[in-house]
Amino acid sequence: MDLVFAPDQWDFVLSELISTRHNGHVGEGPIFRKITDAFWTYFLKGNIETDLMYNLDSKFELQQNIGEVHRVEKDLIIGPNGDKTGLVIQDIYISYLTSEIVIKNLNEKIGISEEEYKNMIEKDLIEEFKQTSPKIFHFRLWVQKQLSQ
Repeated sequence: MDLVFAPDQWDFVLSELISTRHNGHVGEGPIFRKITDAFWTYFLKGNIETDLMYNLDSKFELQQNIGEVHRVEKDLIIGPNGDKTGLVIQDIYISYLTSEIVIKNLNEKIGISEEEYKNMIEKDLIEEFKQTSPKIFHFRLWVQKQLSQ
């Protein structure tokens, strides 16, 4: 039997198609988005070059004493929907987000107290990771120094 919908059902069907991905999980949730937005605000105000990771290999290639540059890139899912790797990344990410220096910077950017921030990270964000599949860009570079002759 074909999948058939009445005219008044199409708005709901289309809204559900738009809000999900092929694997059924929403990409990132509101808490993760709030944190990444706070990071981007912090980076922009601090004049931190965030695009460096995309062209770091070309900077290495400009060095005369560097040989071939190798690069591996992956999109990784944070949390249990990213399997074992996702759980390891979640642990590292949560540890970073709950470090003293990050707490002092991000809670102000988000506009909440340090205690609210800690609860948001340690409880709400971990729960959100179970329901979503936020991706992070991971890359690895390795080079070998040329021996001078």
